[in-house]
Amino acid sequence: MDKTIAVDLKIGLNVYKPFYKIDWQLNEGYIQFVYGKEIIVLGEMDSCYQIKKHVFSRMGLKYYFMDIESSSKHNIYIGAFINANLGKANFSELTLGYVHKFDF
Repeated sequence: MDKTIAVDLKIGLNVYKPFYKIDWQLNEGYIQFVYGKEIIVLGEMDSCYQIKKHVFSRMGLKYYFMDIESSSKHNIYIGAFINANLGKANFSELTLGYVHKFDF
């Protein structure tokens, strides 16, 4: 049996992402020291923030243990993915999945 590697690309729209504002402010901000005192400057919520908040993407590879074109109804895969907001990586993910083919 041949093995199959698949590329999985998804792009979408985030409707509700409540903690992205906090994440953006902390990661885009910086720390400044003035006369020995630490000042935390939060990132600005500009137009770049507005766009990245709403555009979601997921890119990765899946390795199927059985050929996807075979007549087998069951298949297992492992995958590695990068989840991003408009191309800026947010987190990575490792998955283990199962696919069942239904007869219609």
